[in-house]
Amino acid sequence: MMPSVREVLYGLYGAWRLALLDRGGMNYFDRSLAGFWKSFFAAALVAPAYLILVALDLAESGTDAGVLRIFVVHSSAYALSWVAFPLAALHICDAIGKHDAFVGYIVALNWAEVVQAVVLFPVLLLNGAMGGAASPFGLVTAAVYLLVLGYQWFVTRSALGVAGLGAAGFVALDLVIGILINEIAVGMLK
Repeated sequence: MMPSVREVLYGLYGAWRLALLDRGGMNYFDRSLAGFWKSFFAAALVAPAYLILVALDLAESGTDAGVLRIFVVHSSAYALSWVAFPLAALHICDAIGKHDAFVGYIVALNWAEVVQAVVLFPVLLLNGAMGGAASPFGLVTAAVYLLVLGYQWFVTRSALGVAGLGAAGFVALDLVIGILINEIAVGMLK
């Protein structure tokens, strides 16, 4: 289900408002079931940055895997990264009595991924060009990652109405799931 241009712009604007710490950004999201499915269009908007970063990482680290294997592994990992956390979050939201807020949470989180990509992509490119984590720019990269995690925390609090520690738990789970998926993908290419 493809969103209209207007729906995409509203989703991105809502995510931007949340990045400015304005909880009113939630009002710009279509928090219906149709809006839930349409918000996964954000994955298509983020995909080019993901592909470029994967290509640069592979060029730096090298692999003996063929192009088809690389494509299948990273495509699968990318798709899984967009699905695994929402499935885990659904069960947690049910367990803590936030089932009614789940759809709006995932909608907000999906559109927020685009804002995160816009912020992180140039930083990661510069970090790679300057020598990675060992470079002085590695500290800037770490600071930007912390800002992104803070943004996710704010989105979680705004969308679910949970306490700060609960929001931190959701962010930590999302981070751990992402790291696990990435490590498995990297391991499959060795």
